[in-house]
Amino acid sequence: MKAISMVWLSRTGLTNLNAGEGGSNLVDLKKYRWAGREYPYVSGQAMRFYLKEAIRREVRPEEACVADEKGETCGRIAECVLCDLFGFMTTLPDIGAVVRVSPVKVSPAMGLIPLDETMTVDFLTRRHRGAVQEETGTIRGDIVNVELAVNLYKVGLAVDLRRVGREEELKEVEKGRGKKAQTIRGVTLRDYVDEAERRRRIRLLLDAVQDFSDYSKQARLLTDFTPDLLLIALQANYSHRLQKALEVLWDEGATLDTTRLDQVLRELREDLAVMDGRPALFAGMLEGVVANGEAVREVLSRHGIEIVTPREAIARAKAALGV
Repeated sequence: MKAISMVWLSRTGLTNLNAGEGGSNLVDLKKYRWAGREYPYVSGQAMRFYLKEAIRREVRPEEACVADEKGETCGRIAECVLCDLFGFMTTLPDIGAVVRVSPVKVSPAMGLIPLDETMTVDFLTRRHRGAVQEETGTIRGDIVNVELAVNLYKVGLAVDLRRVGREEELKEVEKGRGKKAQTIRGVTLRDYVDEAERRRRIRLLLDAVQDFSDYSKQARLLTDFTPDLLLIALQANYSHRLQKALEVLWDEGATLDTTRLDQVLRELREDLAVMDGRPALFAGMLEGVVANGEAVREVLSRHGIEIVTPREAIARAKAALGV
């Protein structure tokens, strides 16, 4: 098993998950443009933060470091779950600059419904209560405008399983001979933790996907951003192809492009691991996420994939991985 690939859709309530640059009295949404229309998105950095915080809730303090004033983390792969899974750029004593490429790749969450159909601006005041206001008999405050939207987001995640708990190191393959001969080197993986700990860290990540909740503005704008329609592939070959499987068409309602879904699943078949004679691809869906849910079920059924709830799909993937 070389990779876990995941892609999911999540429908939110009225909220602002990730603010843009904004202004002195504006909290705006991060936006991108496509075909002349604006859509919201949540940055990949924010998505990584949400997953990190979900993992932090489940581990001991010494297993999840906090970045220092320079933004550098501890860089201890063996001891720190977050540095292992999400990589780091740091400076270590007696070593210097050290970079670890994250085994976990996360996409931005791309909003799929145009903002001109879903966005509103909420007018808020930040009230100040103090001696001056009490003396004058008034309560003053700052005016703040907050952009809010209901939307359907697509998110992707891929895990390079071989590199969880391990790091690449150069290995001398052949010694150079003669005055101009060059030494030949290859790359090998060094284990920093044992197999049981590697499996635990993979389980923590999958648990984080189903439970992450530390997105912004939740004190006033509570919503759920976890998967509502989810595909999880356990792959014998590392690739990101599954990310193209969920293409949503919007025309006064969200429908999933079932032709695209069928094409991607057929392409992926040779990359999937096989569990009990069936392809290791798990699907979860809540009713009403897309308008053509029955058509989606039919396509997945043709490929031998049973649809359960998103949490059950994650549980089945964990069982197949032995985590």
